[in-house]
Amino acid sequence: MHVLLINAFNPDDPSRHLVQAARQALHGHGHEISEIDLVPERFAVAMSPAERAVYHDDENLVSPETRRSADLVRQVDALLFCYPTVTHMLPAVLKGWCDRVLVPGVAIVFDEKGKVRPGMTNVKRLGAITTTPHGRRARWRHRDLGRRIALQTMRLNCASRCRRSFVRVDATTTAEDAASRVRKTFSGW
Repeated sequence: MHVLLINAFNPDDPSRHLVQAARQALHGHGHEISEIDLVPERFAVAMSPAERAVYHDDENLVSPETRRSADLVRQVDALLFCYPTVTHMLPAVLKGWCDRVLVPGVAIVFDEKGKVRPGMTNVKRLGAITTTPHGRRARWRHRDLGRRIALQTMRLNCASRCRRSFVRVDATTTAEDAASRVRKTFSGW
């Protein structure tokens, strides 16, 4: 499989070791990995006025960074999102990536009758690795938004039998246990 790993961890975040554990598990099973490291690449969070103006047009990817990401999304068999949970949600840089890259023509397409259809039918696997300071009760109260966006909502745009994997690491989990869970989960891809 060809996996696109979208990394939204800061370079100095101690939880970046989880990304390395995922890489090792995927490489160990012969998967090819392409990676987008959003924070060091300084991926723009907000949609520019030019992007907003052409959002529904056929040529809606106006910046080089969004074109590169969209080309990768079109080529891969799996997407793996790695991020810290921020206020019960995806971090702004990852949410911005989704808003700016997964546009009509990439994530969704319109058929001849104008109905919305999945645009990422090449994606057969979705995965997410996240760290969170929130407990189970707080996640339930806030409807587990990060997981819902990364796996449930995103799945609607993928292949009909797209499989999903999710690893959540809370503050009580040791680094070794967290890395072990990541390797175990993604070695099955």
